[in-house]
Amino acid sequence: MKSDGKHIPTYTTESFKDKYFEVDASNDTARRSRVSHFEIHRRDDYHFKCREIIPPNRLDFYMINLITGGEGIKTFGTQEYYLKPGMLCFVSPGMITSWQSLVDNHAGWFCIFTSDFLQQDDLSSYPFFKIGGNAVLHLDETQLQYFNNYFREIEEEFNGDSLQRQDIIKAFLTIILKKSQGIYASPCIYDNSNAGLRLTTTFTKLFEKDFETLQKLKATTFRSLGEYARLLNVSQNHLNDTVRLISGKTPGTLIRERIIKEASQLLIHTQLSIAEICFLFNFEDPSYFTRFFKRYTGITPKQHREKEKQLLV
Repeated sequence: MKSDGKHIPTYTTESFKDKYFEVDASNDTARRSRVSHFEIHRRDDYHFKCREIIPPNRLDFYMINLITGGEGIKTFGTQEYYLKPGMLCFVSPGMITSWQSLVDNHAGWFCIFTSDFLQQDDLSSYPFFKIGGNAVLHLDETQLQYFNNYFREIEEEFNGDSLQRQDIIKAFLTIILKKSQGIYASPCIYDNSNAGLRLTTTFTKLFEKDFETLQKLKATTFRSLGEYARLLNVSQNHLNDTVRLISGKTPGTLIRERIIKEASQLLIHTQLSIAEICFLFNFEDPSYFTRFFKRYTGITPKQHREKEKQLLV
């Protein structure tokens, strides 16, 4: 994701919040840090719901993200990653990052801290904090649970009243960093910045273009998997296998999820009839569109619209 201008902003621990999150959490005094130079929050917390797109920027502090739910494309310096559950991500001061969410809901943790918080530790010596290093670790189920438990412990201390909470948080954070360093040094480290990622990212951007006409409420036509493969100069099987390896989902699943997301938004935010929405997605039969929508959401388009209206009352 490229910057629209020549200037790439640098955000502080306060100024980044209204740029990263849909709700401006910077003015929520009840949520301000209770520990100097450190904060931890859940990614599914309403106050920290990430924006769909975050343009290129720098931070003047460190950030660690543990992904347990949600998907998106994030750049770390010159490397681009398809983030999904089971990934541990590191951002160091000055690193240029950007973000594009691919789903509505995210889960996990993020913590931010300055070098002053761990003065006794040379943070720049950790390989995942080095510019050009691998900023993302791929965790197995055991490792994911291990880190998830430590983030939960840190949150408990952060929200508690113990006089030793800052020292305890420092100890837990140091364990996370040291454990991550051990995984980083493992020969089994997962390198997500490869040809497979580039193919998956290019495919994602390609099918996203098919949705652009919908922004003007004009009908769109979706290509077949074979057509996408030809445009990308790969075989259909290679495209299917690569996307599934990188994202954990088939190309068809990613496209269907995107259709459901867009259809849901049109049902909620427009007065278009279900038949009109159906034809925008090039479904010839409204009844088939209804069955398609119900198959992947559990409810019909009409029920979805009525449900959301009730929530807004």
